[in-house]
Amino acid sequence: MISPPSAGMLHVRKVAGVQAVVVLIGALVGLALYGNVVAQAMLAGGGVALTNTLLLAWRMRDDHRSANQSAQGHLWTFYRSSLERFFVVGSLLAAGMGPLGFKPLPLLAGFVLGQMALVFSFLIIRRTE
Repeated sequence: MISPPSAGMLHVRKVAGVQAVVVLIGALVGLALYGNVVAQAMLAGGGVALTNTLLLAWRMRDDHRSANQSAQGHLWTFYRSSLERFFVVGSLLAAGMGPLGFKPLPLLAGFVLGQMALVFSFLIIRRTE
């Protein structure tokens, strides 16, 4: 039986949706001002930010399931998750700039735009509830 999503997971879905829309708008602005190459790089950077958000949500769900863990266990999970996200994001950005050949500045701009959308949407969603 599938349980209904928790309030935290609903927050993550809203945030991921806002993040995707903000990155898409940014890519459309990049397309209008600078062309297709910049828009693609911004979308790729936003995709990296969205991947980071989804990894965070996945670990939050796993941490919620292990509620009986000790404080040391929770701290270890936090460290592992942080390192995991750091290396995944770094690898994806490096792949975007290296083998995939995206321009670095728009790629990073899309990533930063996605991360800013993550932070601000969390703040806005928490205030409205």
